[in-house]
Amino acid sequence: MLRYHFDGASWHTEDAEVVSETPVTLFVNGAEYVTAAITAIDLHDWVLGFLAGDGVIASGDAVTVFRWMPQEGQIWVRVPGLQPRLATSRYLGSCCGQSRPGFFNPTSVPALAANLTLQVDELKAAFDALSRWSSHQHSGGLHVAGLARRGQLLVARADVGRHNALDKVYGAALTKPDLLHDAYVVFSGRLSAEIVWKVRTMGVEAIVSNAAPTSLGIEVGRTTGVTTVGFLRGHELSVFTHPERLLLDPLA
Repeated sequence: MLRYHFDGASWHTEDAEVVSETPVTLFVNGAEYVTAAITAIDLHDWVLGFLAGDGVIASGDAVTVFRWMPQEGQIWVRVPGLQPRLATSRYLGSCCGQSRPGFFNPTSVPALAANLTLQVDELKAAFDALSRWSSHQHSGGLHVAGLARRGQLLVARADVGRHNALDKVYGAALTKPDLLHDAYVVFSGRLSAEIVWKVRTMGVEAIVSNAAPTSLGIEVGRTTGVTTVGFLRGHELSVFTHPERLLLDPLA
């Protein structure tokens, strides 16, 4: 895409990579389910993660048909045995979450046990790996999310919406459940309540971000047993909930 760029002395025109944001409508068993503003990559992963987050499916093989029609901006999937839902179709902007109500009552699910142990150095290594993975995109407009274990990045996905990026990671994990074992989420966005709730829905015990948490995000993390790590920048990080998973006390 052509842009007009001012560099402090003069104007010039140049080609620029612009982040893709496309309305995509998902149909489930022939019925319109949701329209989302999304980056149209890794769409199968997004469908699985989104439907799992909505409680529609519990495993990747629950979706038996997947058809992406880019000209129409539509995805058609088949979920055998799914009962008709009364909810009407929704429209989700790329900046917003899915408005799932669970995070308003986080005590409705049991808190995760603290089985995961984390080293400060491995969190930094994992986030550095995520940053390197995302460096291939030059638009500057994509959020990235991934799963890591012991400092190694296992899978990563990108999207214009941070919620969509995390849904894509969840969907990828549903096709390879071993990815979730002893893994934690690395994430480029703000740790809002719904983001932390999604991590709990995945059964993952920790999320690490370079951004800030919200007060409700911290409360959801505290109640559901999710360790929330924010402001990971350089040699610094802040732990807001369940620091018992960190083997090295940052204050020591």
